[in-house]
Amino acid sequence: MKFKVIYEMNPPKVLHNNQFENGVVRKNIDLFLTRVNKISEYVDGIHLTDNVLGSPRVSSLKLVSLLKQMGISKPISCTCRLYDRNLISIFQFVTEAILSEVYSILILRGDDPIMGNKFFNVIPTNAVKILSEYNFDSYIKLDLSFPSKIDNRAKIKNKLKARPRAFVTQSISSIDSLEDIVKASAPYGIDVIPCIMCPSKRNEISAQNIGLDWSTYKDEPENFIHEAGNLTNKVLLCSPNSFDDGLNFVKKLKTI
Repeated sequence: MKFKVIYEMNPPKVLHNNQFENGVVRKNIDLFLTRVNKISEYVDGIHLTDNVLGSPRVSSLKLVSLLKQMGISKPISCTCRLYDRNLISIFQFVTEAILSEVYSILILRGDDPIMGNKFFNVIPTNAVKILSEYNFDSYIKLDLSFPSKIDNRAKIKNKLKARPRAFVTQSISSIDSLEDIVKASAPYGIDVIPCIMCPSKRNEISAQNIGLDWSTYKDEPENFIHEAGNLTNKVLLCSPNSFDDGLNFVKKLKTI
């Protein structure tokens, strides 16, 4: 393949049956590390999410440290979810990411937290601008989330003006929409990394929850990914409800 494949992994949850159990968390961390080690053989990079769906999970930066201790040499990127952070904690996260040699940070708002107070005082575009003003972008790549298609060009002006390294899209299902995003981003020198969900039975619920209609590519997903990858040079693959389905998927991609 001429393009690079990045694979998304969700860190283990902190609570199980609404309780913290150290032994369970450590066991799930071991399983997580084993899975990343396995799939890293078939992809060009790993992306770790941050408290996905507003549920508390093990710190991605802690996991980066453990993965590097294991000898994982593939680039590792991380999400920085702003819903749980003020400006000071954003600076702290990015600093730790730099010290941990994280390749890039995807900055996004995130879903509402499932517990505790809800606060959100730094929007993603402003976060990128502020981090750049303080020179963080000289040491780590800063990315922004982007919708799967452009419905209103006025709404994306601020994202373009923030000039991140790349836009990481929400799960896409249309090459035409992806081409529109690439055309809008190119004049600003912003790369585009399309997110594509593995179309498997066990991922149907996740697709339905985000309104993803994968009927355009479910029959020939490998061809769809190659078309997207040849357009953008990188793709981000996810299989939120089944690691095995995702692993089999990337293995199959390598054979084409």
